[in-house]
Amino acid sequence: MTTNFVDYASERPVTLASRMSDLARAQTDIVRARLSPTPTQVLGLSTKGDEILDRPLVEIGGKGVFIKTLEVALLDGRADAAVHSMKDMETEIAPGTAIGAVLPREDSRDALVGPFETIQALPHGAVIGTASVRRSALLRNLRPDLQINLLRGNINTRLARLQAGEFDAIILAVAGLKRLSLPVIYTPLSDSVMPAAAAQGALAIQIRTGNERADALAPLFAQLNCAETHICVTAERAVLAAVDGSCRTPLSAMARLDGDAVHVTACVLSEDGQQKFEARANGPASLAADIGNDVGRQLLDLCGGRQFLA
Repeated sequence: MTTNFVDYASERPVTLASRMSDLARAQTDIVRARLSPTPTQVLGLSTKGDEILDRPLVEIGGKGVFIKTLEVALLDGRADAAVHSMKDMETEIAPGTAIGAVLPREDSRDALVGPFETIQALPHGAVIGTASVRRSALLRNLRPDLQINLLRGNINTRLARLQAGEFDAIILAVAGLKRLSLPVIYTPLSDSVMPAAAAQGALAIQIRTGNERADALAPLFAQLNCAETHICVTAERAVLAAVDGSCRTPLSAMARLDGDAVHVTACVLSEDGQQKFEARANGPASLAADIGNDVGRQLLDLCGGRQFLA
């Protein structure tokens, strides 16, 4: 009889690597529920990005600091897969691994958390908390008077600091608030006001390749893939790759699927928010990566090249 993922899962539960924050565990639980009744277990890991909270990500290695510890567990066999917020993933992932599935996307918008319903309603000189260079630049573009202060840590930590009065409002992802079902006051911000990061709201399952157990389990994860979300994030991440985007780059990339066509819009800003460049393109969904790459190259032409991002 041919060995398949059912045989491998019955020999040993499928192990999913996860960060240990409440949100990361909630996201991993989403994957576990979708894998049921296949037996699963969680390998909780602390990453450098979770441990160093007093500095911007750019100073401690970029957004990949949330991913690399999980990739090591994947490659050394402690985990069969790793569950990530896809916006935390760099465009180049570890050799010997692949994206095994992208789950259906949650709300991709940003949220203004606090008592104010719009960015314009914030008082003059209001103190806003965020760790995102994209959000910071967009806020400065909209409201140069705002004071943007670094806010890192898990969602509960950020909310506690808002409650303690350190900030007038903070910006978080709607997806995280929904996945944790947190009873907080927030207003989703429209894409025209606060365009989202590439792959925001999407969960990715990263798997190992070229290994007997990994290859046998690959179809188990593949059945969870959402084709529409996968196409959209492929286009968005292609924008990111073309611009050489990272946590250092104030960049938004958003894609939507309309029948067999994918529509991609993106913008890049200067860090101070004073300059903003926008580009868009559309075409067959089968060429999502090419279309995203085209949009990224348009942005580079508009802003004058990568020296703009230095």
